[in-house]
Amino acid sequence: MLNTEKNNIFIYILLAGFVTELYYLAFLIFSDKDIPLYMFIYLETFLIMLLSFYFVKNLNGNNSDGENEKNKKHNFVLLFFSKALKIKNPERLKLPLTIIFFGLFFRLTLFPALPTTSNDVYRYLWEGKVLAAGYNPFTLAPNDTSLIPLRDEVYSKVTFKDISAIYPPISQFVFAAGYGIKNNSVAALKLIYLLCELFTLLILLKLLDLKKKNLNYIILYAWLPLCIMEYFINAHLDPIGIMFMMMFIYFMEREKLILSSVVFSLAILSKLYPIILFPLVIKKLGLKKTFVFSLITAILVTTFYLPFLNWNFTAFTALGNYLSNWEFNGSVYNLLKYFLDDGYLIKIICGSAFVITTGIIAYKYKNFTKAAYAVFITLIVFSSTLYPWYLGWIAALNPVHAFYSVTSLLFTSNFANFTPLAPVWREYLVVLLIQYIPFFIFIVLDVFWLKNKRKSKKSLSVNF
Repeated sequence: MLNTEKNNIFIYILLAGFVTELYYLAFLIFSDKDIPLYMFIYLETFLIMLLSFYFVKNLNGNNSDGENEKNKKHNFVLLFFSKALKIKNPERLKLPLTIIFFGLFFRLTLFPALPTTSNDVYRYLWEGKVLAAGYNPFTLAPNDTSLIPLRDEVYSKVTFKDISAIYPPISQFVFAAGYGIKNNSVAALKLIYLLCELFTLLILLKLLDLKKKNLNYIILYAWLPLCIMEYFINAHLDPIGIMFMMMFIYFMEREKLILSSVVFSLAILSKLYPIILFPLVIKKLGLKKTFVFSLITAILVTTFYLPFLNWNFTAFTALGNYLSNWEFNGSVYNLLKYFLDDGYLIKIICGSAFVITTGIIAYKYKNFTKAAYAVFITLIVFSSTLYPWYLGWIAALNPVHAFYSVTSLLFTSNFANFTPLAPVWREYLVVLLIQYIPFFIFIVLDVFWLKNKRKSKKSLSVNF
């Protein structure tokens, strides 16, 4: 009976993957930067993912010894990945690897797709060209006269031409690598992203196994339309940093000091987000090991930034401008705006609240991965700027804990795409309510359920 159920669910996953692929193909065929179609495809594929998760979440793939021997003799693919990933029982990998295959295929399908809800990728292409030509993108804004010989059709699509590069050196090198693969090619960048996503999914499998979680939960990232569409339609750069961050968390759980410090450095050199996890490192490693960790990180970060610095720190001007002036889709931040007129003061309040909450998490946590998850939730709560693609960072951790609050926000963030639909860029109160009312309700419930789960485990340990 159990084998019949497993076979039925496997067939369902094949059908669900096929239907999801049809939706992405439909986007390619019918979309010409069509935002309503983008939102519709997101809605449908998310619901398919959620239904698929419901079917696979209680299926662990545990087989009898006889069945395992059969798989060892006949299923070379499962045996290969079982040895490569050091995951016992090859049969456990059958469904997760099928899910990953479809997830990568969805991403590959969208290579020809045009950016739809954001034009950020044209800045990446421009900065890659600038760096490849030997100029410093951190000190020369796109409209700088010295870059006139480089101007082409990509330049005309770059927004905020008076602002120099924000993204750190590793991302700049990726942009230049994309330029090296093919001039002005969004698909070249997507190819690099695809490799990053492959490594992210494999390291996530290892992390799930390490934390003794159901490997099938990987569907929450592999099939998540937010990551598939934001990174392979709009071509946002986040897969680079997400890959390094997941490696960092895995190596920290394995207590690999040098490896974790190296990939942590590469993560913040891709996008600065992971730096918020540093307070967790102090408790995990202790003061002596944290000093070594910090020294390695400081040396690597300085080494990568050194070629771009001109000793008056104008290389960080654009980043400072972003942190001071940008705001979009914040929850607590927008709530405080109804009571305070000073945006700068509100950012100080939210920033202080974030630092204090992160400090409390860093002081009290017992589980490093769960603490990292909590810090990202805290960032969501107090952030002044939360574009949908920013959520990819917590989405990569969501399979390990699968909070209803986070999953609901990954769904409702799609409604933030009403903003670029407007004739003039604007935020809608109803969109903020749709996103954050369920999110905060589910946060309370998630915490309540988590506490009850802990109490149940304690009572069981006492009884036995």
